[in-house]
Amino acid sequence: MKRQRGLALVLALLVVALATLVAVELFTSSGSAIARQEGLARAEDAALLAQGMEDFALVALARDEASGDGIDTRLDAWARPLPPLPVPGGMIRGALVDLDGRFNLNSVVRSGARDPVAMARLRRLLAALELEPALADRIADWIDADTEVAGEGAEDLQYLRADPPYRAANRPFGHVSELRRVLGVDAEVYARLVGEVAALPADSGVNINTMSVAGLMSLSDGISVELARQLWDGGNASYRSMTELVDRLTEAGVVMEPQAMQDLKVSSRYFLARADVELGARRFRFFSLLQRQAGGGRVLQRTQGAWDLPLSPAPAGVPR
Repeated sequence: MKRQRGLALVLALLVVALATLVAVELFTSSGSAIARQEGLARAEDAALLAQGMEDFALVALARDEASGDGIDTRLDAWARPLPPLPVPGGMIRGALVDLDGRFNLNSVVRSGARDPVAMARLRRLLAALELEPALADRIADWIDADTEVAGEGAEDLQYLRADPPYRAANRPFGHVSELRRVLGVDAEVYARLVGEVAALPADSGVNINTMSVAGLMSLSDGISVELARQLWDGGNASYRSMTELVDRLTEAGVVMEPQAMQDLKVSSRYFLARADVELGARRFRFFSLLQRQAGGGRVLQRTQGAWDLPLSPAPAGVPR
């Protein structure tokens, strides 16, 4: 009799323990499902807010174009970061970056052949950033259509030795992050280079007003760090024409050949809009590639997360 009572007690305890486990599992699953739904809802709200930031940026660019001065500089209204704005459940802030002020990776190959002016600029940019000169050949080989190695470049044979193996793209860069696939571009190299380059149509041109010090050094062999700093003017360069820059260089004893001025300009068409959204304890970051056109603009590309890596300290005192 005592044995039966003991057995019944054990069974009862097992039933209670099992019921407790089931309840805990149901509670945990329910809590996880609620958290997932909340996360999805927050993400959707953040994406909508980011699209609103796109519209705001396009309006700002259109207003700037309507001003009629014909130039784009870091002193323009669009270049000022948007301060934190309250939104239901959080806040949003934004900023616009002029991508035409960066070196366009896709400019090194045009009509199936290497562009000598762009290649020379890229090599000088790499030198200013204290990076390996061979990267210029590897970047060109990455996007040209053939499979022949040129100079110190790399093609399929080198990439197929990787683990896992892959091939050269043999097409223009669609995004700057593709640089990480180029031979010799590790995390440190990428961090130094990514803030200086863009992946745009080959004929987009370069805005001298929004170039960095390293970018200005890439324009000619005779432009030193000190001279580039003077041309950069603390980030406030506002040349109204190429003639003004050429005059400054001539005064400093630097002669730019006519072909070296290829694609240089004082206005911009391509911009990167960033939206930082905080909703509750969640944070989101969105990037939109914008193209300004006559009378308006359009969104060419959207990404969420990190567009690029934080830049390492600029080498040789070269500010960005």
